[in-house]
Amino acid sequence: MNDHDEALNIVWVADNASLASWCDYWAELPVIAVDTEFIRRTTYFPITGLIQISEGEKAVLIDPLSIDDWSPLKALMVNSAVMKVFHACSEDLDVFDRLLGVLPTPFYDTQIGEAYASAQWSLSYVKLIHEYLRIEVAKDETRSDWTQRPLTDAQKRYAALDVVYLAKVYPMQVARLKDKKMLEWALEDCETLKWQYQMNSDPEQNWAGVKTAWRLSPEGLTLLRLLFIWRDEQARKEDVPKGQVLKDRTLWSIAKILPTHHKAISTAEEITGRQQRLYGETILEKVAMLKELSADEYQMPLETPLPSQAGELTKAVKAFVRGRAETMGVAPEAMMKRKLLEPVVRHLFDGSAIDWQNPAMTGWRQDVIVNPILDKFKSS
Repeated sequence: MNDHDEALNIVWVADNASLASWCDYWAELPVIAVDTEFIRRTTYFPITGLIQISEGEKAVLIDPLSIDDWSPLKALMVNSAVMKVFHACSEDLDVFDRLLGVLPTPFYDTQIGEAYASAQWSLSYVKLIHEYLRIEVAKDETRSDWTQRPLTDAQKRYAALDVVYLAKVYPMQVARLKDKKMLEWALEDCETLKWQYQMNSDPEQNWAGVKTAWRLSPEGLTLLRLLFIWRDEQARKEDVPKGQVLKDRTLWSIAKILPTHHKAISTAEEITGRQQRLYGETILEKVAMLKELSADEYQMPLETPLPSQAGELTKAVKAFVRGRAETMGVAPEAMMKRKLLEPVVRHLFDGSAIDWQNPAMTGWRQDVIVNPILDKFKSS
């Protein structure tokens, strides 16, 4: 049954047939605005409380607590003819990945777009709507419990406005980007965001991101990798935040200690008695696995941070990026994030290889900023 809020034209969808009908309608449109509400305080996976979709007129609020056939929405989310528009969508990707097993495609993020449209980095939804529509949006329901039922009228209105206004802003922002010939840049960055999400979701790919992992020996790094991958599997199994199994700092400390008995594990940083009781045997098993490897099977040492001698070069490259961004009317962070800057500086400083597999280093960015940096500073 659908309830309507006439002022806003809010539609409540809580059954499979209604969802299928709406998905048929949206499949004929070129663009829809999408948002999600969820909670994730004590779980590994987000608990979806609401999905909102609008074409700019009707705000359809989909109740995930009473729908169990998601196939129409899944088909819509991967329908190549329908652009899905989000704002600051990295957590929404997680929701759809968990709920539907797919990532929206194609999709567009207005927060990314605004970094090119007006050179404002990480602009909030409230400021985006004010920028384009001169409307003040209240964010007083941000911390609501979206899994409670019934939702209040205030919650429904808040959720509806998140997509109705977004659908109106999208064509206006796209027009600005086309004027600046930067729409393709924003779209490339949206694809890169999807790639980054997939990398971040894979413990095999991101274990080396543990802070100061580079300080560990090859043996310690190998143990860190084994523990990091196991920790992710365990957190998924228990559906708890990864840090509740063991914090990154604790993993690092265990990898440094290389414990062979329970007493040694107890000296690891920030480990609790409960964690030691639950996971101590597993930790010792991972250490035993490590001992069966030969030295040439250990992880290679990680790159150390750039030395202080590279400081002036880093400053000069940052200034170059800032200058080019200002000239082009783009947020400097969009032109080149710090994570991308370091490998370029490292390459200039000591000849280290640049990872051209990272899509953020290729496409428009390679021609517009990476190659100009290399040309300027290699010859200086």
